[in-house]
Amino acid sequence: MTERPDNETRRFIADALADGKANVPLTCNAAFETMGAVLVEGTPGDVLVSFQAGEGTAQGNGVVSGGTLAGFLDSAMAVAVLSALKPGQTCSTISLNVNMMRPGLVGTLYVKAGVERMGRRVAFAHARLIDGDDKVVATGTSSLAVIDMA
Repeated sequence: MTERPDNETRRFIADALADGKANVPLTCNAAFETMGAVLVEGTPGDVLVSFQAGEGTAQGNGVVSGGTLAGFLDSAMAVAVLSALKPGQTCSTISLNVNMMRPGLVGTLYVKAGVERMGRRVAFAHARLIDGDDKVVATGTSSLAVIDMA
């Protein structure tokens, strides 16, 4: 019997959560690594991820760009969904809705993301992006296609 192919990012996240690890840099994925993503803590379907918003992400007014913040929300929701998928499955964002609440500043930002509903073909997720003062900077929701890799 041949082993089903698996998403290495899904496996990395699932293994970290199963082992009860905290503050795990998400070096399993080049995009996550570029964002300085760290799996702070979580359980399958419910994660806290930190991101580094560097000087290069700031606009002329010193505020982190909305696109960067949306990318952090999208990535954390993907991590939440990946953490709840079975081996041999992966996901891809279908839609993304973001609401900016206040300016995000350069530094460490946190996203609390969770799976709202996991269907056979589509997963629904929600997230809150929080600054170092525990203030909500942005919120998001997304739907993600659940894809069998075999």
